[in-house]
Amino acid sequence: MSGSPLSLSRREDREAALSFLYEADMSGDTIDEVTQRRFADPDEYGTTLALGVAETLDELDERVDAVADEWTIARMAGIDRAILRMGVWELLHNANVPVSAVVSEAVALAEQYSTEKSAPFINGILVKIAGQVRPSDD
Repeated sequence: MSGSPLSLSRREDREAALSFLYEADMSGDTIDEVTQRRFADPDEYGTTLALGVAETLDELDERVDAVADEWTIARMAGIDRAILRMGVWELLHNANVPVSAVVSEAVALAEQYSTEKSAPFINGILVKIAGQVRPSDD
Protein backbone atom coordinates (compact mmCIF):
# COMPACT_ATOMS: atom_id res chain seq x y z
CA MET A 1 0.00 0.00 0.00
CA SER A 2 1.34 3.43 -0.73
CA GLY A 3 2.36 5.75 2.05
CA SER A 4 0.09 8.61 1.06
CA PRO A 5 -2.41 9.79 3.66
CA LEU A 6 -5.21 9.02 1.22
CA SER A 7 -4.02 5.48 0.53
CA LEU A 8 -6.64 2.78 0.45
CA SER A 9 -6.82 -0.38 2.52
CA ARG A 10 -5.86 -3.59 0.73
CA ARG A 11 -9.54 -4.55 0.58
CA GLU A 12 -10.41 -1.21 -1.04
CA ASP A 13 -7.46 -1.60 -3.40
CA ARG A 14 -8.74 -5.02 -4.44
CA GLU A 15 -12.22 -3.59 -4.98
CA ALA A 16 -10.72 -0.85 -7.16
CA ALA A 17 -8.75 -3.43 -9.15
CA LEU A 18 -11.88 -5.55 -9.53
CA SER A 19 -13.75 -2.54 -10.84
CA PHE A 20 -10.98 -1.73 -13.37
CA LEU A 21 -10.72 -5.34 -14.55
CA TYR A 22 -14.47 -5.85 -14.84
CA GLU A 23 -14.90 -2.59 -16.74
CA ALA A 24 -12.09 -3.51 -19.14
CA ASP A 25 -13.49 -7.00 -19.67
CA MET A 26 -17.02 -5.77 -20.36
CA SER A 27 -16.06 -2.74 -22.48
CA GLY A 28 -13.20 -4.27 -24.44
CA ASP A 29 -10.93 -1.42 -23.36
CA THR A 30 -7.44 -2.03 -22.06
CA ILE A 31 -6.61 -1.71 -18.39
CA ASP A 32 -4.42 1.28 -19.25
CA GLU A 33 -7.40 3.00 -20.88
CA VAL A 34 -9.63 2.27 -17.89
CA THR A 35 -7.11 3.38 -15.27
CA GLN A 36 -6.31 6.56 -17.18
CA ARG A 37 -9.98 7.36 -17.72
CA ARG A 38 -10.68 6.85 -14.03
CA PHE A 39 -7.56 8.73 -12.87
CA ALA A 40 -6.15 5.77 -10.97
CA ASP A 41 -3.25 6.45 -8.62
CA PRO A 42 -0.29 4.50 -10.04
CA ASP A 43 1.12 4.05 -6.53
CA GLU A 44 -1.95 2.30 -5.15
CA TYR A 45 -1.94 -1.48 -4.87
CA GLY A 46 -5.23 -1.70 -6.77
CA THR A 47 -3.65 -0.12 -9.85
CA THR A 48 -0.59 -2.37 -9.55
CA LEU A 49 -2.86 -5.39 -9.24
CA ALA A 50 -5.02 -4.46 -12.25
CA LEU A 51 -2.01 -3.68 -14.43
CA GLY A 52 -0.27 -6.87 -13.30
CA VAL A 53 -3.30 -8.91 -14.26
CA ALA A 54 -3.45 -7.22 -17.66
CA GLU A 55 0.24 -7.92 -18.33
CA THR A 56 -0.06 -11.63 -17.48
CA LEU A 57 -3.62 -12.32 -18.63
CA ASP A 58 -2.83 -15.32 -20.84
CA GLU A 59 -0.79 -17.00 -18.09
CA LEU A 60 -3.53 -16.41 -15.52
CA ASP A 61 -6.27 -17.71 -17.78
CA GLU A 62 -4.24 -20.83 -18.61
CA ARG A 63 -3.79 -21.56 -14.90
CA VAL A 64 -7.52 -21.20 -14.22
CA ASP A 65 -8.51 -23.27 -17.25
CA ALA A 66 -6.13 -26.05 -16.17
CA VAL A 67 -7.86 -26.55 -12.81
CA ALA A 68 -11.47 -25.49 -13.46
CA ASP A 69 -13.11 -28.86 -14.09
CA GLU A 70 -15.47 -28.72 -17.05
CA TRP A 71 -15.23 -24.92 -17.17
CA THR A 72 -13.22 -22.46 -19.18
CA ILE A 73 -12.54 -18.95 -18.02
CA ALA A 74 -14.41 -17.67 -21.09
CA ARG A 75 -17.63 -19.35 -19.81
CA MET A 76 -17.39 -17.79 -16.35
CA ALA A 77 -19.20 -14.65 -15.30
CA GLY A 78 -17.15 -11.52 -15.91
CA ILE A 79 -16.97 -10.65 -12.23
CA ASP A 80 -15.78 -14.17 -11.36
CA ARG A 81 -13.12 -13.98 -14.10
CA ALA A 82 -11.82 -10.73 -12.66
CA ILE A 83 -11.73 -12.07 -9.10
CA LEU A 84 -9.95 -15.25 -10.16
CA ARG A 85 -7.42 -13.38 -12.26
CA MET A 86 -6.60 -11.09 -9.34
CA GLY A 87 -6.23 -14.01 -6.95
CA VAL A 88 -4.03 -16.00 -9.28
CA TRP A 89 -1.88 -12.95 -10.00
CA GLU A 90 -1.34 -12.42 -6.27
CA LEU A 91 -0.46 -16.09 -5.79
CA LEU A 92 2.07 -15.99 -8.62
CA HIS A 93 3.49 -12.49 -8.40
CA ASN A 94 3.13 -11.24 -4.84
CA ALA A 95 4.65 -13.65 -2.35
CA ASN A 96 4.22 -11.00 0.36
CA VAL A 97 0.50 -11.77 0.48
CA PRO A 98 -0.15 -15.07 2.29
CA VAL A 99 -2.21 -17.71 0.50
CA SER A 100 -4.89 -17.50 3.19
CA ALA A 101 -5.27 -13.75 2.60
CA VAL A 102 -5.45 -14.15 -1.18
CA VAL A 103 -8.14 -16.81 -0.93
CA SER A 104 -10.19 -15.15 1.81
CA GLU A 105 -10.14 -11.76 0.07
CA ALA A 106 -11.21 -13.32 -3.24
CA VAL A 107 -14.02 -15.22 -1.52
CA ALA A 108 -15.16 -12.05 0.25
CA LEU A 109 -15.28 -10.19 -3.07
CA ALA A 110 -17.27 -13.03 -4.64
CA GLU A 111 -19.71 -13.05 -1.72
CA GLN A 112 -20.19 -9.32 -2.06
CA TYR A 113 -20.31 -8.91 -5.84
CA SER A 114 -21.29 -12.26 -7.38
CA THR A 115 -23.67 -15.16 -6.86
CA GLU A 116 -23.90 -17.49 -3.87
CA LYS A 117 -22.31 -20.29 -5.90
CA SER A 118 -19.34 -18.17 -6.94
CA ALA A 119 -17.58 -17.96 -3.57
CA PRO A 120 -17.06 -21.72 -3.12
CA PHE A 121 -16.18 -22.10 -6.81
CA ILE A 122 -13.52 -19.36 -6.60
CA ASN A 123 -12.25 -20.78 -3.31
CA GLY A 124 -11.76 -24.22 -4.87
CA ILE A 125 -9.91 -22.93 -7.91
CA LEU A 126 -7.59 -20.68 -5.91
CA VAL A 127 -6.82 -23.43 -3.38
CA LYS A 128 -5.88 -25.79 -6.24
CA ILE A 129 -3.63 -23.20 -7.87
CA ALA A 130 -2.08 -22.25 -4.52
CA GLY A 131 -1.22 -25.90 -3.96
CA GLN A 132 0.64 -25.89 -7.28
CA VAL A 133 2.49 -22.59 -7.01
CA ARG A 134 2.96 -22.16 -3.24
CA PRO A 135 2.72 -25.63 -1.71
CA SER A 136 4.71 -24.68 1.39
CA ASP A 137 2.60 -21.60 2.24
CA ASP A 138 -0.29 -21.70 4.70
